[in-house]
Amino acid sequence: MLIRFNVLSAALLSFAMFCAEASAQDAAMPQPAGHVTPDQDASERADPADTSAQNSQDRAAAPAAGANAPAAPQTGPEAATQTAPAPAALGALAAAVKQAVESDVSKSTDEHTKIEGDTMAAFYHARAYAPLWVGESGPMQQANDIVAVLRDANAYGLEASDFAVPAFEAAGTDPAALATAEVRLTRAALLYARHARGGRITEPAEMLNSNLDRKPQLLDPRDVLAGLAASTPAAYLISTHPKHPQFEKLRQAFLAAGGGKAAAAAHDGKAASAAHDGKKALSAGAKRLRANMEEWRWMHDDMGELYVLNNIPEFMQYVYKDGKVIRKERIVAGMIDKQSSIFTRNLKYVVLRPKWRVPESIMVHELWPSLLKGGGLMRQYGLQIETKDGKVLDWRTIDWSKDDIRNYYVMQPPGGKSVLGVVKFSFPSQHTIFMHDTPDRWMFRQAQRTLSHGCLRVKNSVELAEIILGYDKGWDKARIAEFIRSGPFNNEVAMEKRIPIHLTYFTAWVEDDGKVRAFPDIYGHERRITQALDGDWDKINKGRNHLAPPQPNFNPKAVASSAPSRQKREARSTGDIISDMFGLSF
Repeated sequence: MLIRFNVLSAALLSFAMFCAEASAQDAAMPQPAGHVTPDQDASERADPADTSAQNSQDRAAAPAAGANAPAAPQTGPEAATQTAPAPAALGALAAAVKQAVESDVSKSTDEHTKIEGDTMAAFYHARAYAPLWVGESGPMQQANDIVAVLRDANAYGLEASDFAVPAFEAAGTDPAALATAEVRLTRAALLYARHARGGRITEPAEMLNSNLDRKPQLLDPRDVLAGLAASTPAAYLISTHPKHPQFEKLRQAFLAAGGGKAAAAAHDGKAASAAHDGKKALSAGAKRLRANMEEWRWMHDDMGELYVLNNIPEFMQYVYKDGKVIRKERIVAGMIDKQSSIFTRNLKYVVLRPKWRVPESIMVHELWPSLLKGGGLMRQYGLQIETKDGKVLDWRTIDWSKDDIRNYYVMQPPGGKSVLGVVKFSFPSQHTIFMHDTPDRWMFRQAQRTLSHGCLRVKNSVELAEIILGYDKGWDKARIAEFIRSGPFNNEVAMEKRIPIHLTYFTAWVEDDGKVRAFPDIYGHERRITQALDGDWDKINKGRNHLAPPQPNFNPKAVASSAPSRQKREARSTGDIISDMFGLSF
């Protein structure tokens, strides 16, 4: 029995040593990029570059297998005296890449290049500075593929001259030169991905106009590097452009209009000047298409299952469900000096039989002068003055030459005179605008419908309410009609589902047949975007900051003293009052 036990023990010991040796050999074998073992969870599988890099680190640190393998870790007092094994020395090319990365990161000049540089440094460190694009004998095929994408950047409305393509031919087999080319190409690819998502105009509201409340939809540099480390880096880099069907339609129209011709110039020694001259030489039509492509770089990938798109230059509203238009209708937008802002927010409330709180800009610039002259607008529209805590006051008893209207709220109760009609759609933002019904149907008959103070007036707005409340609440038309007819005043119906409201500024739209529809650049945003993309930053007229608190542009005491007595005032027509209220005399 003892002999059999000893034989069995020896067999088990031999098997264990064999398994240990096999495990060490497996660790030393190279694995393809993105390789994962079956027991890795989804979070580990999400980043193939990190996985590959970790394999590289493991391989570099793996000890020799067999008899020279270190003993199992000790426990007890003697464990404290053990020294960790020194990391394996880097090869000549990897060491050169490490030095090139560190040198490049130290030269970062702005927030974006610093973030990308730090991410790139962590990426290369994780993969033991194994290069992506070069080997000891020169550039690999994926490097040539990425260079081709960069040189073709103009075909996507970008500028090939913005991307520094390394001269691999001059590097030869020198590790330092190859490493510099490696890092430069990675930097260029990161910059391309940033520009593909709007990174040329990083803050539209600050750099162009305060009403352009959009942000470039920049990709995480970690995701970009992971995509570049995959098997088809060139295809991935092209895929960083917006996925919206309209973007690709605009791009095809852009190419047909002559866009992208400057890309070929990037192959000769005059690349930078030729590409710069190329963007200046684009036709007006091509520049319009390029500007609209840029705006799509600011749009979220997920527009919503059900969403509302209000295209301001077109004065049209589209409701999309599952990517298809289920309703289109006319809208009225803000006046030239009281613009509808361009932004996206989720719908928060549908308000039935709404009351109106007058915006402060209208209070200061229009109602206050009217009060100083007798308060005609207050009577005409049934407006009332409230304290900030909701107490209703008689506006006739207040000396408006001494008091400031900004100390109060001005409200319009629900009813037949309501400028909001029977329904309001609230998606709160700092711009304090919303969509609503209107009793002034004549506005929808105008060709250029820049007639409001910034809010969007929607034709057949009850139909829009039916679509939204049916989707969110499951309500039918009869129930909604009952609420509108006799339901509570200012009935705020809170939304449970995500319904984005997009206010957009597309001056070009391409139909399925390739036909381009163009709309007037009513607010000048297309011109500003074009000037920025052309590099003419000094020519951009940003206009006023519409978010600045409104200040009276009159002297209250002077206006009050010059106003005629109420009995002697000339009778004002409804048309005059409407003109005052909506700024039609401007």
